[in-house]
Amino acid sequence: MDPIFFQTCINGLILGSLYLLVALGLTLIFSILGIINFAHGEIFMLGGFATFFLREYYGVNFFLSLVASMLILAAFGVLIERMIFRPLRGEPLNLLVISLGLSIVLQNLALIFWGPEEQSYLIGFQGVINLFGMVLSKERLAAFTISAILVVGLYVFIGRTKTGKALQAVAQDSEAAALQGININQINALTFGIGCALAAAAGSTMGPIFLVSPFMGMMPVVKAFIIIMLGGLGSVIGAVVGGLILGIAESFGATYLGATFQNMIGFIILMSLLIFKPLGLFGYHE
Repeated sequence: MDPIFFQTCINGLILGSLYLLVALGLTLIFSILGIINFAHGEIFMLGGFATFFLREYYGVNFFLSLVASMLILAAFGVLIERMIFRPLRGEPLNLLVISLGLSIVLQNLALIFWGPEEQSYLIGFQGVINLFGMVLSKERLAAFTISAILVVGLYVFIGRTKTGKALQAVAQDSEAAALQGININQINALTFGIGCALAAAAGSTMGPIFLVSPFMGMMPVVKAFIIIMLGGLGSVIGAVVGGLILGIAESFGATYLGATFQNMIGFIILMSLLIFKPLGLFGYHE
């Protein structure tokens, strides 16, 4: 069998898993709060910078830096949900505008404090592994493993815990959930915190691969929007499937058609799908 074909498949799975963490946070926030958060890419960027500073300036172990970054950005997510988004609940246009404004503010603050230069850091897994004729980067394999653990953890949390079932109830019908005694404000804050933590984890794992800069969140968040539209707005399973489809498609596009085709292919797939299935693969009418 052609080793290049399998190499491309593996690269696509790894790439899709990295996009997926960003998309999962976005779709979780949208499904429960109804917010399309344009600032999600900047949360991703802040996660990368948090891990960069902990690694390079304080010598903290990468995995501890990753956890710390997730906790810091989760707390930040809870704060901005309470201070910025909660007062505008029920006003979708205002929420959209304020998330776009927050994105611009965070990006420019990063430019002021840290400058436009790209930064890099090591995660402790340098080199490559040769397996059946394929060359696999240890950094990318570590990122894939972290992503897989977080996705499975989120699935178990939502499906098997009391709090996760409360999240599902709010996503299905917030008014009915409130009548059953569920604290909507707490669930919204928790959801925003989890979404930001997932974005921070993506930024931390992608930082060593794609470098850290104030602009690093722009393209991943565009890919995340493509993924959630492919899978269906608000569908967690759809986000997983959409992420893998996009990652594999981009990998094959880059390998067989050239790197310039890589960023186009997601939009081509999305436009083609939405013509025949406007709600995405797992979208549904309420």
